[in-house]
Amino acid sequence: MLQRFFGTDRIRFGVTSVQFQGEVRYYDRFSDALKEIIDARIWAGLHYRTADVQPLILGRRAAHYMAKHYFQPVASGG
Repeated sequence: MLQRFFGTDRIRFGVTSVQFQGEVRYYDRFSDALKEIIDARIWAGLHYRTADVQPLILGRRAAHYMAKHYFQPVASGG
C-alpha cells in the first residue's frame, strides 16, 4: 500500500527495533524490508518460502483492490 501511495518503491526509511533498544534497520525500498522479513522467517525455521510468498501475493492483490475501490482522490471544494 505504501508503494502505491507514494508511487514508487524507492523510499528510504528506518524501523526501530522493539527488542533491541536503539537499534534501527534502514531500507532503501519498501520491497527490501519485505524480502528481509520473508528470509528471516525461513532462516528461523518458522516457514517454508511458499508460506510467506503466497501471503505477499495476496497482500498485493488486497492493496490493489483497496486502491481501486476505496482510496479515491478527494474532490477539491471550490
